[in-house]
Amino acid sequence: MSQEESNRRIKYALHSHGWSYEEGEKSFLQKHSLKVIPSEYIHDMEGNIFCPACFTNLIRVPKNKEHSSNGRAAYFAHIKKYKNVKCDLRSSKPEGKRFDTYEEAQKAIDDENLVIVSGFLEDKPEALGNGEAEYNETPVEDKKGPISNVPIGRHNGESFKLPSKITTVAGICRNFDENLYKYYYFPGHQHAIRLLDLLKSIDRVEVEDEKPQLYYGTIVKSYNAGQNPKPSNIRMTELLCHENVHDFFLKATDQISQEKGISDDSKGRIVLMYGKVTGSGIGLCIERLKWGEFALLPEKYNSLLS
Repeated sequence: MSQEESNRRIKYALHSHGWSYEEGEKSFLQKHSLKVIPSEYIHDMEGNIFCPACFTNLIRVPKNKEHSSNGRAAYFAHIKKYKNVKCDLRSSKPEGKRFDTYEEAQKAIDDENLVIVSGFLEDKPEALGNGEAEYNETPVEDKKGPISNVPIGRHNGESFKLPSKITTVAGICRNFDENLYKYYYFPGHQHAIRLLDLLKSIDRVEVEDEKPQLYYGTIVKSYNAGQNPKPSNIRMTELLCHENVHDFFLKATDQISQEKGISDDSKGRIVLMYGKVTGSGIGLCIERLKWGEFALLPEKYNSLLS
């Protein structure tokens, strides 16, 4: 990963006039700043945009053009003044988060900076009702999971017993901009990882993978695969895939797909899913997902995955 590519991990900046890294409260910046993507930057913001991870000042590269001389889109980068402030968004090899003590890890959970996921909801929560398609407008339930022994200590082999959640991908999609820089611990992982670095694009997948991971893909088309359009039929949702892959499908029943807002008219939407990549004819697919394991991303967040 080049330095320019690592800078592109800063999907948005926090904009706040008058706040400073040396004197300001980080909690104030997080709660009261405006999230700005590179295309929304204007000259008046210079000196007042900050990193969502380390909170030091950022600059836009290039400052006054939408593209650099090599044709790359504008992006945010850290300034040299704070080069000694550690920030994994600056790193070309991002690493997971490890904690020195149980108390530090528990505080991260209490501050909603760390989420321990023990699993995803298998069935539709009753509170959702019927016909609700947009998860940013729908209450999404999390359930308390078990106390989990999680290997996220700083020292080799050190684990902490921490409260976990049984959640939904839809819950991750809600407030996606805020969740993007939180640390998540998923089952089977060895440390907590920022959501940004957990997400894997379908168009970079070339082979099957038995390890469940969090994927996202852009819908090319979606259709009920039955001769008669029954809700129990499989809905085939084709996703933009790697040039070496013949095709890639998300397979779920038409009923559950429609309930999640996936229909014949979903071309261009982004869907997130947690599962295994398996073979499907001469292509690949993700199938047999539980209720909580896939969801459409609200369109207002599409730019964060571009």
